[in-house]
Amino acid sequence: MLQVFKRLFSKKSQKSQERESILPRNRFADLDFERVLKFGTRDRVDEVGHCVEDGEITLFDFSIDFAEFEFIGAFKIEEEDQFQQLLARLNSFDNAIQSHLESEMQQPIPQYAKDLGYTQKKWERTFYFHPWILSFEENPPNLRYVADYVNDEFTVYFAKKHGRWQAYWDAECQSNRRKLARIFLESNCYHRKE
Repeated sequence: MLQVFKRLFSKKSQKSQERESILPRNRFADLDFERVLKFGTRDRVDEVGHCVEDGEITLFDFSIDFAEFEFIGAFKIEEEDQFQQLLARLNSFDNAIQSHLESEMQQPIPQYAKDLGYTQKKWERTFYFHPWILSFEENPPNLRYVADYVNDEFTVYFAKKHGRWQAYWDAECQSNRRKLARIFLESNCYHRKE
């Protein structure tokens, strides 16, 4: 009898752990930088970023095709070591971002979304984002995320602090993104009614 209760509670705890992470995690856990370097393309570019034969900067572009999305990156060959350090932390950054989105998802549906007919499931889908472009050629380096089910995106910026890469984004920008998303949703619903 005791074994039955143990199995019952262990199944419940496994299910609750699965529910804890609604959004995907560890998407970059198996990223092989050596393989990325092998299959990327190198272009000589000028200061503006135009491809030229005698360009002083070597730009490296790569694309990784994950099962559910394609991931693109670019960096200057001269900054390969810095980029490799950033890639090494990419999985932990992505997991933290997913965790943040998940906490936002758990909040009650805002009234404007209810007025637009959003159900809980439809509202949750607005928080499904995937990484799209990692750009080390821009200053500061950044990672763009795009939404899977709605027309939305946001950017995470990177900076070195005490020798380690840190990710940050402006909370005010995040708030403005939500306001813009609301305006977009309202305008889309308005056009659909016509």
